[in-house]
Amino acid sequence: SHSDWSKYKVLIIPDDIVFTDEIARRVKAHLAAGKAVISSGSAGLDPEQKKFVLEKEWGVKYLGKNSFDPAYFTVGKNFNSGLPDMPLSQYSTGIDLEAMAGTKVEATLIKPYYNRHWDGEYAFYYTPPDKVTDLPALTVNGNVAHFSHRIFSGYADKASVELKRVFSNVLESYLPDPVFKSGDLPSFARAFVTEQQGRRMVHLLSYVPEMRGQTQMIEEPIKLNNIKISLRVDGKTPEKVYSAPDKKSISFKIENGYINITIPECNGYSLIVFEQ
Repeated sequence: SHSDWSKYKVLIIPDDIVFTDEIARRVKAHLAAGKAVISSGSAGLDPEQKKFVLEKEWGVKYLGKNSFDPAYFTVGKNFNSGLPDMPLSQYSTGIDLEAMAGTKVEATLIKPYYNRHWDGEYAFYYTPPDKVTDLPALTVNGNVAHFSHRIFSGYADKASVELKRVFSNVLESYLPDPVFKSGDLPSFARAFVTEQQGRRMVHLLSYVPEMRGQTQMIEEPIKLNNIKISLRVDGKTPEKVYSAPDKKSISFKIENGYINITIPECNGYSLIVFEQ
């Protein structure tokens, strides 16, 4: 049996997920419910990889595989928050797109001066960006955003902060009011929201995994101080907020639909209880 997608506001379809008839039917129903999709690379193509199965919904036509190696891109003002004003690398392969009428091109591919190749004597480690092309790197058609390149594979390979950031900017456009927010947490920290009868809990983890030999190892916790976090109210106004298991009270303020608190200290792990 298939898992239930109805609880998700945004579907993320990465890189190489081609569409069978069943997947296409379910994605179309998801979009018909007013929800969003973010896809990348060849995701959304038919199994023969000749066209987008939901071409009208995606708002783009498939032109073939992209030949740039490496491929660079530049991001327009709608999604460039936190990005440097310079050509950025895709760090992955991708496809060529043609935007259909009504589809917005939010990022554009930049070709390299020449492709990486082996001339029999020398290999090219770096080839600089050349000129901006007319090929889209990111398109938005209503509730469907599509990246031309396999940004998830690119991030998995090179851990590019810029790829993470541009994806985050697109996701935030479809989820402007997430259940949890914090401007203070470092990138290595993790936050989880769980719920039990009459209370919600925020779990914070602050550890840095490091490669020791061939294994990622976690040793010392990282101490964080005065961390500001916000939990969406969702009709569940708390009577009190406290840390567990010591039950130290934490003052809170509700503004613009969020419960705002400051956690004095997190030494590796903190559990904060919002009790109704």
